[in-house]
Amino acid sequence: MSDTAFNDDLLEKELFGGDSDELDMDEMMGIGGLDDGSEMAGAAISAVDMVVSPSKEVKDEEMVEAKPEEPKLQAQVPKLEIELDDPAGALTVLEHAPRTRSSAAKSKECRTYDILPTMAFLNQYQVHAAAAVANMRWVFTGGEDGYIKKWDFNATVNNKQPLTLGQRHSHVDSVAKGGVMASYWEHNDVNESGVDVLSPVYSMDVHSEAMWLVSGMKSGNIGLWTVRHDEGRRITLLSKHKKPVSVLRISPDEYGLVSGSWDRAVLYWDLNTGKLARAFAGHMSQISSVEFQPWSVDQFRAQQGQELDTESSDKRASPVLLTTSIDGQCLLWDMRAPKALPQSFLLPRKTPPWATSACWNCDGRRVYVGRRNNTVDEYELGMGSQPTRTLKLPMNSGPVTALAMMGNNRSLVCASTDNVRMWDLETSVERRSSVPFQIIPGHHGGTISTILIDETSRYMLTTSGTRGWDGSSNNVFLGYEVSPIG
Repeated sequence: MSDTAFNDDLLEKELFGGDSDELDMDEMMGIGGLDDGSEMAGAAISAVDMVVSPSKEVKDEEMVEAKPEEPKLQAQVPKLEIELDDPAGALTVLEHAPRTRSSAAKSKECRTYDILPTMAFLNQYQVHAAAAVANMRWVFTGGEDGYIKKWDFNATVNNKQPLTLGQRHSHVDSVAKGGVMASYWEHNDVNESGVDVLSPVYSMDVHSEAMWLVSGMKSGNIGLWTVRHDEGRRITLLSKHKKPVSVLRISPDEYGLVSGSWDRAVLYWDLNTGKLARAFAGHMSQISSVEFQPWSVDQFRAQQGQELDTESSDKRASPVLLTTSIDGQCLLWDMRAPKALPQSFLLPRKTPPWATSACWNCDGRRVYVGRRNNTVDEYELGMGSQPTRTLKLPMNSGPVTALAMMGNNRSLVCASTDNVRMWDLETSVERRSSVPFQIIPGHHGGTISTILIDETSRYMLTTSGTRGWDGSSNNVFLGYEVSPIG
């Protein structure tokens, strides 16, 4: 997966469909402007006015002040072949308070972390997706074999099933604990004849208390499964997507679900009724990631000792949704404005159109997007559509396929083909002589599909899988113990 092997024509045919002469790259990247007569222009600009201001253009990680620019909005909304429900479901994230998340004060205030791999969950197939309950009691994985596996994380951490000498041979010396599998069940989909067939698990998410689990199937269906009672029973199928469901995210209030698919559609589901609440049309290619803006901005400020205005602060979940697609598009959606066009974060110059992962920082003010050319672009809300900074990994590190932010809001975990790295964002700004990242031992030479960090930043999980896209997998699923430093 080197830069020289990047083939625009092959990528376009396999991922976007059609011939290259039919594609308008300006429209694909969201560079075009709005038509003068567009009825949606006013709503679009007002929806992002609160978070967008004149930008700064960054070259070689140096802040170079540029002329103010207008927010980049999606020029044309591509049509989706999605039939909306009538009546539509509720946009639950605007109606219910978010779930209270766990926190550990020491992990939030530390300077950095010591991350050590100690657990190996033995697996013979690619792991495309992983999810865990809030207290990390249970961990769920799914992949190419078509099974959903439930792991007892407490028993694994307590070394109830040590690895044998032969099993430890392919891992670093610190990995000695074997993953304890509690149960598994078949990931059955329904074909056109109404017969159950095994489907690869392309995405998943789980309720914080393990009441139920959702999974994405190859056909485009979304399975809703029982977990705590009558485990492994399929409650229902949510059927709107036409192609594999690549991303699933339960809303912060846990009454809704956002799904992204290879059919370019991003859908919001009302889980109380099973009906579609809204369809987000704006991407030109397969959806690669979906993330809600962290709702706990006020809570984060309070933990940092800042004064909190309880009368004016909104205790509901943030209405901003971040989505990326495999062609490099990165869009922000204001969920309170149903007719507003999304804000588009633009690709830097000489950056190939590609992105499989993006994440927010803890206070929800910055976005990080992994790129194919060994870089991570940082975008700041209120600074326009150009990246404010670019984090450059070593030239031979490979594409950045997964990202996650640690609880201290300054340590960014980046996964590329060669290794997993933890980037100190404040060190990068201060331009110290030391290397701004440290290599986390464990993974090497495989595509990372998931980085999962628990809410208290005490444990981390990484899985290897291609998620159905280009790349190679070594089928490794590792668990890390995290200790705060400083």
